Amino acid sequence: MKVYTRKGDAGETGLFGGSRISKSSLKVDAYGSIDEAAAFIGVARAFVENKEIKDILYMIQEKFLVVAAYLASDANGINKLKEKIEISDIEILEKYIDNYSKQLLPLYKFLIPGEDIQSAVLHVARTVVRRSERRIIALNEQENLQPEILKYVNRVSDILFVLARVVEDEVAVKHISKTLMEKLTVEEKKKKLTLEEAKRIVLAGEKKAKELNLDFVLTVVNNEGNLILEEKMDNALLASVEIAKKKAYTAAALKIETSVLAELVQPGGSLYGLQSDSKYIVFGGGCLLKRDGEIVGAVGVSGGTVEEDMTVAKACVEAFQAE
Repeated sequence: MKVYTRKGDAGETGLFGGSRISKSSLKVDAYGSIDEAAAFIGVARAFVENKEIKDILYMIQEKFLVVAAYLASDANGINKLKEKIEISDIEILEKYIDNYSKQLLPLYKFLIPGEDIQSAVLHVARTVVRRSERRIIALNEQENLQPEILKYVNRVSDILFVLARVVEDEVAVKHISKTLMEKLTVEEKKKKLTLEEAKRIVLAGEKKAKELNLDFVLTVVNNEGNLILEEKMDNALLASVEIAKKKAYTAAALKIETSVLAELVQPGGSLYGLQSDSKYIVFGGGCLLKRDGEIVGAVGVSGGTVEEDMTVAKACVEAFQAE
């Protein structure tokens, strides 16, 4: 079947039913506008991501074929049409409109299309449908069209407005959710001590150790006391490995500097008896690592006197805080 027939070259076109009419007539303008509206709805369907909305748009496109067929028919053709717009078709749209309207965020001002591409193309489709409706109303003043045709086209413009708002709300909610998740992720990262940070902490401790001409064991744990990094300098005592680890664990688990515990475990102290628990160390060398006031881990140092251990641990903390 050829695309061109040459029958319309003189400015006329054939209606379903056999009669011919000028292409400039209001009737041709009316069903041509419906064809244009259906095409724009197709554009919207191509952009929209919501599966149910896609299906609704496709359903409308199918019904617009019925509308266009009716408008493109003469009286003889209308009697031959197998399908027409029914009240039930209008009720289906109204049901969707009512259900979606309940989900919408409050509207406090006139909408300006363009917040996102999905809602923008739905608004374009809506305005084209409105223009089609005006053409059909004008034609109705001449031909007395089937009432359901006018009602259906009017509801289509209504549902496109609602769907545009639904999509815009969905995009807004996704954006807000994404922003919140990104913020939460950043906040969570702030609470975590990374391996790279642990390495810098240890390097700072080793530098201070070299100034003291001593070898130490340096241990870094997270805020739950789990090991992140352990470094034993060449001549550090083997026993210092376990002590450094326990100092770091003690500080992280009890959320307190181990040097403070020395007083608290004395007879009459609030933590008296803790010194008997082999899991903990109750003398200096275990220090907390804080970021923005939040404990993110701890460092434990062993290898010298209590004062020397605390000096190296302090250098580790200062290096972390200087980041």
